[in-house]
Amino acid sequence: MRYIYKKLTVSQYLIKLYEKGLKKSNYLTQEEIENKIQDIGIFKIKGYIKSFRKRLFYYSIDDVLELYEIDREISSKLFFLSSQIEIKLKAYLIDSVYELTDNPFFYLLKTSYIENFELNNDSIFGWEIKQNYSITNEELYLHYQEYYLKNYSFELNKEYYLFEKNLIIDKNKNINYPPFHYFVENLTLGSLIKLLSKLKIEDKILLKVVAKKFGFYNEKVFLNYLLRVKELRNRCAHNGRLFNRNYRSIKASGFYKELRKEIYHYRLLDVYYTLLLLLDNVNNIKNSNDLELQFKNRILGKVSDKLTKFLMNNLKR
Repeated sequence: MRYIYKKLTVSQYLIKLYEKGLKKSNYLTQEEIENKIQDIGIFKIKGYIKSFRKRLFYYSIDDVLELYEIDREISSKLFFLSSQIEIKLKAYLIDSVYELTDNPFFYLLKTSYIENFELNNDSIFGWEIKQNYSITNEELYLHYQEYYLKNYSFELNKEYYLFEKNLIIDKNKNINYPPFHYFVENLTLGSLIKLLSKLKIEDKILLKVVAKKFGFYNEKVFLNYLLRVKELRNRCAHNGRLFNRNYRSIKASGFYKELRKEIYHYRLLDVYYTLLLLLDNVNNIKNSNDLELQFKNRILGKVSDKLTKFLMNNLKR
């Protein structure tokens, strides 16, 4: 079916909403409301309006804008939690690697992957050799990437660690490939997960090794948890709506499986529990009421009673 764009001004859109039953603001002028929605965008605000569609007459445009601001606050706090998981994942991966090898350039060997693998451009872009470094003021701490590029040569390391080995490097690019721990610290979460899913050292699958450190004994299940975090992280980073959306399905077991009898496993409350689980911070959650209370206190903050009830019903079902 061909898509036909229908131009709609903020003023026209608000008139339609008021005709459908949405109440006008108790605090803001029409001009102020229009300016706020103009800054957010009609397309984005529609996602929040749809949350109220079954009882539009019960809410006002103030409630819609408050919901938008609450969603931004949730995004900020969940982004922080996802960042903590990324930090933990990098630390566990680096520790696991150096427990198995003393070659900091092992990741450039073809034999270090369970199948054919190429480093993506984003992961190596920052390690390109740049000419004519000039630092006008001496710094106490240089950025680790800049420090490495100024002081170390991949050609020398290649001769010592990778002599006559089959490598995955791009010979057409002038890259000063760093040791593994430098390389990992510079990766985005998406690139990190992709790398981890393919890495091995001899007969040790790194995904399985790291999964066990997180308390998972099925590496495929663990990978799905990481991909769910990546999905959430991307929505937060790109200012996507978190509220009233479904998320990647993952497998639950034990207490988590029991918890899911009371919360819908595609919803944000379930995603929140996933983050806590990966951070090993679920010991004080004994039931769904504990989970809801923690989410209200730590993530929602100060929200009107009417919207709190509305939010929690939507987040778990």
